[in-house]
Amino acid sequence: MERCDGERAGYHLKCNGTLYRCECGNVGCMQNKEDACSRQGFLASGRCLKCAATGKHEMLTAGATHSPTLMGDPA
Repeated sequence: MERCDGERAGYHLKCNGTLYRCECGNVGCMQNKEDACSRQGFLASGRCLKCAATGKHEMLTAGATHSPTLMGDPA
C-alpha cells in the first residue's frame, strides 16, 4: 500500500498513513480532524475533503487497488 508523505501540522514529521483515492479523484490520507496533515484528503469518517462524498474511496497500493469495506479500511 502507498504511504502518505505529507507532514503532520506543527510537528514536521511524516504522516505515514495509508493513501486513499476518492471517486472524484482526490488523493490523500485520513486524519481525525481537518488540517492535521499537509496531504490529508479524508476525515476518519471517510468523508472526502474535496467533494464531501462519504465512503466513496479506495486504498491505493503499489500495483493494485482494493475495494473499501464499510469503514473504508482494507478487508
